[in-house]
Amino acid sequence: MSPIETAIPTNKSIIVLLGGGHASGKKTTALSLQKELLSTVPEGMVDVKIIDMNHYKDDGKTSIDSLQFASSKSAAITVNNDCAKYPRLKPSRFKFDVLKADLLPDLQAPVSAPQKILIVHGLYALYDKEIRDMSHIKVFIDSDPDTRLIRWIRRDVLTDQVDSLEGVINAYLLGARSEMSDFIFPTKEFADVIMPRGAELNAVRLVIDGIKFYLSDKHINNDKMHLPENYLRPHELGNFRKERFDVQKNKFYELN
Repeated sequence: MSPIETAIPTNKSIIVLLGGGHASGKKTTALSLQKELLSTVPEGMVDVKIIDMNHYKDDGKTSIDSLQFASSKSAAITVNNDCAKYPRLKPSRFKFDVLKADLLPDLQAPVSAPQKILIVHGLYALYDKEIRDMSHIKVFIDSDPDTRLIRWIRRDVLTDQVDSLEGVINAYLLGARSEMSDFIFPTKEFADVIMPRGAELNAVRLVIDGIKFYLSDKHINNDKMHLPENYLRPHELGNFRKERFDVQKNKFYELN
């Protein structure tokens, strides 16, 4: 039995995985989850930590950030068709073993409050089986390719993070598009929750419903949670607290 398998039965921390394509809204969703949790759960009850998988890239592997895509100063956008010049992007450029090693100490943390909630977001958050087995809630943030490309352009070009629109177009056509179809999109089948339109507040609040089932304090109820008037918790449908998140997901949480 591996150390991960022995740690799971006794762990107290809650791990939430947020996977999805490039510019689908993974980081935005993670920040929204953190904000909503800290504003709704009684103060001091939880410690919410966001883990970005970009921090676990292998510097020796190829990534979109390291590729030097052709860029010109002309007004026309030139799509570089020399695909052989750019290595294929693969999940091997991420150090999954290092991420698992970093998660284990939190899983084996003492039972003292506050309870830790670890939100892991990244392209391959749902890719590794051992990380999925360690987690409690798995979310795939979906969005159509055109929307993701537009978000990517707004994020990088309009904020001057890259030199040109041409570079983003080539990065998408020569790397991100095939990586999405070959490696990232297939991880959607492992998700408990699918957000079909990216980071939406109502979807985030439904995920928080799922997180609540794993909180150690079983006495937490709607009266103790600082909920807005338009909160979508289905508390009028019976004793929802006694039902497990994975059983209810098809009824309340499948958002596609």
